[in-house]
Amino acid sequence: MPDLEHNFMYRMVRRSRLARHVIRDIGFALDMQLLAAYKEPEELALLRRVKKESDIYLTAGEAYMVYTLARAQSGLPGAMAEVGVYRGGSGKLICEAKGERPLHLFDTFQGLPGTHPHDRGFFQPGLFAGSLESVQAYLQDYPQVFFHPGIFPETAAAVEGTRFSFVHLDVDIYASMKAALTFFAPRLVPGGLILVHDYQYPGVRRAFEEVFSANGHTVVPLNTSQCIVRGPCAS
Repeated sequence: MPDLEHNFMYRMVRRSRLARHVIRDIGFALDMQLLAAYKEPEELALLRRVKKESDIYLTAGEAYMVYTLARAQSGLPGAMAEVGVYRGGSGKLICEAKGERPLHLFDTFQGLPGTHPHDRGFFQPGLFAGSLESVQAYLQDYPQVFFHPGIFPETAAAVEGTRFSFVHLDVDIYASMKAALTFFAPRLVPGGLILVHDYQYPGVRRAFEEVFSANGHTVVPLNTSQCIVRGPCAS
């Protein structure tokens, strides 16, 4: 597990909202310069637009991963989902890629719930609050988008019988990540994927250890804060 306790950047992020914003914005701008050498201008324009509109807390490379994986998975049967919506930026990227697939969005819309000792103080309750009404307005032009406000998984009753081709989890903390992984991992269609943000944090890593200690899922760490969870192959 990364030693974030002694990492200068993470100590700054932990202490200061301004530092979080500055480091995030610099990372996004640098990533955009790299992506410009490889990706289509239309895709880059989408990333810039979403960053400006939604104050998204992803680097440009991470945002591109959300978009391109949702697009790749849109050819599979099953719905899509996101837990941790904030102001709807990553939801917008999924909407741009999903076609007619249903997208289920889960968030408290009041910020992070209470944290656990496994989170080691990296996050505080109430961070990353976004308004349900503003996100609904932001995504109103896309079909088949369903909102589930409240604490997950209490809000998941409506999709208990649903299978998923793509799930994006950006929940930051132990209890929320463990609940989301436990719920969605067995509900992936063959070939389905879960993309996880903040895989470097201790609470998230602890949730992974507890959920995936003994089953057929494959966890692939990426060269960012993300990882991919792939379901067991169909027999």
